[in-house]
Amino acid sequence: MGHGDQNLNLPTGHNFEPSPARVNELLALIGGPFHLGRPIADRVAWDRIGASEAGRDLLARAEEAGRDDPRPYFTNEDCLYVIETQDRAKFDPFPVRVRERQVLLPIAECIENQGRYLARIGDDIRHLCALNSWTFPLHERGRQHYERTEIFTDLASVHYASNLVATLHLLEAKLPKELCDLIRREVDTRIFRPFEARIKSGRDVFWWTIVTHNWNSVCLSGILSCALRLKEDPAERAWYLAVTEKLIKHSENGFEPSGFYTEGVAYWGYGYSHYIVAAELFRAATGGRIDWLHQPRVEQISHFGHRMEIQEGAFPSFADCKRDIVLPDWLMHWHNNRRDPARVTRATSVPSRAFDPIHFQFADAIHLLLFQQEDINQAYAVERPRALREWFEDVQFLICRPAPNSACRLAATFKGGDNAVNHNHNDLGTFTVLLGREELLTDPGAEVYTRRTFSVQRYTSNLLNSFGHPVPVIGGQLQFPDSTYHRTGFGRDAYTKLVDTTFTAERDRVVLEMDRAYKVPHLMNLIRAFSYDRTGQGTVEVSDLVKFSRPDTYETALITYAKWELQPDGHLRITGTDAAIDVEISTDHGKLEFAHCVIEESSTPTRLSWRLAQPVLEAIVRIRVKPVADH
Repeated sequence: MGHGDQNLNLPTGHNFEPSPARVNELLALIGGPFHLGRPIADRVAWDRIGASEAGRDLLARAEEAGRDDPRPYFTNEDCLYVIETQDRAKFDPFPVRVRERQVLLPIAECIENQGRYLARIGDDIRHLCALNSWTFPLHERGRQHYERTEIFTDLASVHYASNLVATLHLLEAKLPKELCDLIRREVDTRIFRPFEARIKSGRDVFWWTIVTHNWNSVCLSGILSCALRLKEDPAERAWYLAVTEKLIKHSENGFEPSGFYTEGVAYWGYGYSHYIVAAELFRAATGGRIDWLHQPRVEQISHFGHRMEIQEGAFPSFADCKRDIVLPDWLMHWHNNRRDPARVTRATSVPSRAFDPIHFQFADAIHLLLFQQEDINQAYAVERPRALREWFEDVQFLICRPAPNSACRLAATFKGGDNAVNHNHNDLGTFTVLLGREELLTDPGAEVYTRRTFSVQRYTSNLLNSFGHPVPVIGGQLQFPDSTYHRTGFGRDAYTKLVDTTFTAERDRVVLEMDRAYKVPHLMNLIRAFSYDRTGQGTVEVSDLVKFSRPDTYETALITYAKWELQPDGHLRITGTDAAIDVEISTDHGKLEFAHCVIEESSTPTRLSWRLAQPVLEAIVRIRVKPVADH
């Protein structure tokens, strides 16, 4: 994922092989080769899908994906261009479109059963297999993958491979034998051999095998899907099951005891959806006798998306989260809609659409919905009451919501923790304020990824360092890690300490000590108190107490994408589409100087800042936010 993610060399004599006893236990449970999809010859299954609303939607999407395109494929030349220029902008759309065709056209062919898409499907297979490397070009550290002197199995590789294997499974009876052999050969060369060699030797082991972020579950689920379908020897299939079972525990460990996921909801959606795919593959391959989703910890993990909805479909945008994320209904409610003989009751009062919204880039997820849920036409949401707050104490993350049926529409978030989490931003003490679903005071969210994003220069970005967040600048210093050094796990010594919490039906208050987030030797203390009041129209107050051993400067900031206007009395009015807030900044320790600038990065929020005019030994600065009543 980034700088510092290096392949592993285990001590001599050590490897990641599963125990032979566990392989034999799994071998006793499994049947023949398995795939989540159904071959085209299963006309009962495909005719049922074709008659459904979901089937008709899939046909329409396939028609769009299969239309002629002036550049329908990406090429070795495209990959080399990205490697040499580090410019991904022209390249990025093509893998998405290729994967969508990989998924949709075979499904459409199975529904129609007329041969209409077979030629295009064959062309896609040949072009993809002609690429020197399936590794995403920006994951190159030179040209080793492009020149095929080494193989690195990454997210892109497993997506291409698992989609190709799905195509083979669905259409083997219709495709030329040379294409089926080509898929088997390329998946063996690019996926199975390098993976097996590294797991068994303990040398040059792919770094993602032991990480706690989304790469682990995504790569393991894709490799397992390929192995369960293509490996004819049951002992080999059992080996892949045992390896996956052993290594995917790292994905489960990516969740804090409270259930919080530091990568945020978008990456939860990506990583956990593939964890579900792996779990359902494992369950099906073992005849239903092993079901990870019934583990209490996984049940807790499954609720993360629901708990993180602030209100009205708005989710927090901390770390590398994208703004305006929409989580798929199927993922939010999979436990309620999967075919599960162990389920006693199934909530059926709130309908949801399993395919709305969904990415059509991942064949296994689509086949999961087509064949492994109770009803392809209708999924049902689980009714869960919305709590007044979500407080994840182990990472110091708070979501504050209005009381049900109250006049208040104000909601807020507040975050402490440390600056070493996956997809980290230097954002300790950050907060956001929303009216309805509109975030008027914001965390800027993810930048458009470039090579810099996951390099030692990560924090030169003013969207990722603390300049782009509503947190203090102390003695002219931003939070660390600084702009010239970043690697995986670095920044663990930049953290906040929980001082106090108070939670009532009317008010929520969290106090954090933040001085460890700054490398300012004479900073004695920095305490940020966040308060949310849900009475009336609601208010949010943030106050900073700063103390130095010798006088120095203090500055604080707010970040917004909305319109703003400085009022005659000095307060700010920030106006969104249909809501507005007033912001007052005050202190008893001198004059505050106001400034503003547009952050010129891949997105362009406005930074509004207030700086004490003179250095101080001690000061308290307060931010008070309230809705504009008549707006």
